Amino acid sequence: MSAQNDASFFRMFLFVLGLLVLFTIVIMTAANIVSEGIEEKQGGDKRRQAAIEERIKPVGEVAVAKVGAAAAAPRSGKEVVSAVCGACHATGALNAPKIGSADAWQPRFDANGGLDGLVKSAIAGKGAMPPRGGGNISDEELRNAITYMLEESGIDVGGGSAPGAAATATKAVQAAAAAVQSVAKQAGEAVSQAAGQAMEAVSSMMGKAPAVEDATGLAQAKGCLNCHQVNTKVVGPAYKDVAAKYAGDGGAVARLAAKVRNGGAGVWGQIPMPPNNVTDEEATKLVKWILSLR
Repeated sequence: MSAQNDASFFRMFLFVLGLLVLFTIVIMTAANIVSEGIEEKQGGDKRRQAAIEERIKPVGEVAVAKVGAAAAAPRSGKEVVSAVCGACHATGALNAPKIGSADAWQPRFDANGGLDGLVKSAIAGKGAMPPRGGGNISDEELRNAITYMLEESGIDVGGGSAPGAAATATKAVQAAAAAVQSVAKQAGEAVSQAAGQAMEAVSSMMGKAPAVEDATGLAQAKGCLNCHQVNTKVVGPAYKDVAAKYAGDGGAVARLAAKVRNGGAGVWGQIPMPPNNVTDEEATKLVKWILSLR
């Protein structure tokens, strides 16, 4: 009887245990089904989703820049110097011109023709300095940095041209202008002389002298006849002698008109002729009349 009770109890125990295991499996399966449904509704596990996307994403991507997107503003000269240039230029290391030393910067500024030349030299590299100072610097940032260092050193950048170069250019322009004026003056005298000779040649061919306005009244009014006469020497030479001396000289009118206005000495003796109060037109009229007295 006891053995039968034990066997019955054992069978009952196994049956109950099996029901409990089965119940547990059912509960876990139901829980998983409910959990997956909730995840589907809420978008799933974010970390799991991210891991899946990471595994299936393409190897490369095409980046398309937005049209009109604003580029980063270039750094100021002070910012570039602090980040890159100051390592050498703040102390003068490796023979770099020191910030604040006009004596160190001015010769380089002049030798390179100003700011533009210094920027070009810095882009290419100079001596121990690598191209662009060894930093990732744009042309505009490099110009800002050099301008900052020059101004901190008391150098007048002046829009990129060196003072020495400007002075040299000014002198060159002045020299060129003087040369042009000299050539123009010589050309004017040559033209005047050629014109006078041509007029005399034409007059000679026509058998008569060119018509000249009588300036006797003007010579009297200006006091010329106090020292000169037409036919005889008084203090100055006779007018006919003057006409004979300068016959055929096409440039005589201009030269003698200047002497009438400004005075002169040494051609007809040592007694000077004082300046006369006449206009250019009056002086020219007097000289032409005198040279016509033959």
